[in-house]
This record gives sequence, structure tokens and C-alpha cells, in this order.
Amino acid sequence: MSHQHEEDNWIILEDENNQQYRYSFERTLELDDKTYVILIPEFQEDPDAEEAHVFRLENDENNEEILVEIDEDELEKIQELLEQEVDVSDFDDDE
Repeated sequence: MSHQHEEDNWIILEDENNQQYRYSFERTLELDDKTYVILIPEFQEDPDAEEAHVFRLENDENNEEILVEIDEDELEKIQELLEQEVDVSDFDDDE
């Protein structure tokens, strides 16, 4: 997917079939010297659970930032990091 542009707080991504998808930006995070972006799709498949998509931020041959789909290993590491953050914040709230 390519990062096309941002419009009124929405990030528009376009796939290889020129289908556009709108996302809101959630956050970035660093892991293993790589930068990841977490985006929330405009339309949620399950209204009871918030869906998020994770992409790796890289530079293409023109040194422009692009979003790259991640593999399962990367996703698992990111989920573990996010779970650790939640555990730490839960602990901080108890004090």
C-alpha cells in the first residue's frame, strides 16, 4: 500500500488495485530500530472491538516515506510491546 495524503485528519491509503481506504492516525512506535505506525480504519468490521492496522515506515528509492505491510513475527513483537505498556500503565494506576 502506498501512503497517498492526509486530509482532514484522515490518512488515505491506496492498494495495488487503486482501492482507497481511510484511516485515522493512532500512534507511532519504535521497535528493533524500526518505526511502526498504528492506524485505525474508518469502517470497523466489528463494532464491539476496535480494529487497528500496523505498518512499518520506510523510505523508498526516492527517499520518500512509505508504509509497508508487516509480517506475523513483527506483529507479534508489536502486540507484546503494547501489552507490556498496558501492564505498566495498569501498575502505575494502582499506586
